[in-house]
Amino acid sequence: MQFYKFLLLLLLIILIIIVSILPEELGTIVSWSYPVLSFNLSLRVILVVFLFTAFLIILSAKILSFSEMLFLFIYTVSSLCAVLSKKTILLVIFCELMAISASFIIASSQNINSAIRYSCIHFFAGIILMVGLAAQNINLISIGLLINCACFPFSFWVVDAYPAVSLHSTAYLSLFTTKVSFLIMLLHVYSISAEILVFLGSITVIYSIIFAALEQSIRRFLCYNIVGQMGLLIFARGLLNFSEKTVPVLLLHIVFSLSCQSLLFMVANSISSQTKVINFSRVSKLMSAEGIYALIAVLTMVGFPGTAGFISKSCIIAEIEMNNHNLELYKNLYKFLNLLLYLSIGFKFLYYMFIVKGKSSRFLEKKDSQVIMAILALVCVVAGNPYLPIYNKSLIFSFVYSIKNVWSQFILLLFTTLLFIPLRKFFLPRINFKMDVDWTFRVFVPNIALLLGKLLCKVRKVFVGVLQNLSNLLIDLYFSSAIKLGKALNYNSVSFVSASSLFLMGVLLVLLCLNH
Repeated sequence: MQFYKFLLLLLLIILIIIVSILPEELGTIVSWSYPVLSFNLSLRVILVVFLFTAFLIILSAKILSFSEMLFLFIYTVSSLCAVLSKKTILLVIFCELMAISASFIIASSQNINSAIRYSCIHFFAGIILMVGLAAQNINLISIGLLINCACFPFSFWVVDAYPAVSLHSTAYLSLFTTKVSFLIMLLHVYSISAEILVFLGSITVIYSIIFAALEQSIRRFLCYNIVGQMGLLIFARGLLNFSEKTVPVLLLHIVFSLSCQSLLFMVANSISSQTKVINFSRVSKLMSAEGIYALIAVLTMVGFPGTAGFISKSCIIAEIEMNNHNLELYKNLYKFLNLLLYLSIGFKFLYYMFIVKGKSSRFLEKKDSQVIMAILALVCVVAGNPYLPIYNKSLIFSFVYSIKNVWSQFILLLFTTLLFIPLRKFFLPRINFKMDVDWTFRVFVPNIALLLGKLLCKVRKVFVGVLQNLSNLLIDLYFSSAIKLGKALNYNSVSFVSASSLFLMGVLLVLLCLNH
């Protein structure tokens, strides 16, 4: 095993041990009770799950450089400290450390431009956080955290930066920045407008659906999945804004989503490392090991009965129903967006990677990282078992695994899958996007600024020319007037003599009048 890889794995094990034994007296370990669970869900459990998933990702890595090892560790520690911090100033500091270390991770892949753009976006978010902290403005703090959550219109940084790094670093970075920022917002920011969150979450999901449906690059495609899932989380946060169980139900969903998203990335990384395929092309059969793992990840992501995603998403929907009966429309919109994500990301990945025959299909030969993918797939399936001792059986069968809920979800997914067949041409990978909405910031705004600069230069030249002509005219007028006046006042001139005579005659007439 490579030395730097072994060292980072050892450091992650040490972090897992430290988080596991953190004393309750520190005031940083908080727990929440949720009726479906038979235990209290605490930050300790969540952080251990984060670290365990990160451990599996590094374990599957082939080559790890010293700079990657160093900055991945700093990035991980900063993420943990940001979640555990109680003071807002410490949250901002550790978020900035996360941004700096992530920028160096991206730069280590020799993609300096992506690293610069990533750092600019996150430093901008950090400035907003600092201004909000100084002004005690909760709205500014929320905006800064939403930018870090990849909320529209700042979702593009995920798709721009993450595919620029190595395969394992993409999966690793996808674990922390967006989800840690959402955790901070969930734990520390309370007075957020529900309507704004619902709108931003839905538009973020729609953005990811549109671009994922057209995207040809596998890694950028999976990054749109990150954005879409974060959009659903923001949407659910808005709907559960006034619920007492908002924190535990969303934390449960984050914990379960880590395994399926990481599994999907590992399948894609295994395919890319073995076949060098970077765009959609059939590489294996659906009944192969990679095909089965991808199927489990997709079914967990969409919430198929029997998976961990079914439990967490059913709990979210049940909590929405109990929170407010007037949210029926929003609940259906949440389901609709979830199914659209399944079509444009989940089933599209399965169809074009394992089912449809491409022009240049390259099939997998080696079996790479099978054990790690098997562990994550097992977590996705086993965590969906309602008979596990971690669940309250009476409540999980009444809220989640009721016959009505299971059949309705099964029928919805069945019809959505069948709907893909006539609509498959809409999801055909046809464009390898270099930019999406960031075109506005990277091309449109600079071009507008350039045009304005040119316009100002022309206006300046015209203004300077007008002033110069006006000044020349005034100078010429001054000198010509002075010359004419000098000629008029010359004592040898007839006009001067006439004027003088008239002046003297006038004086004499005045004196004569005064004498009389």
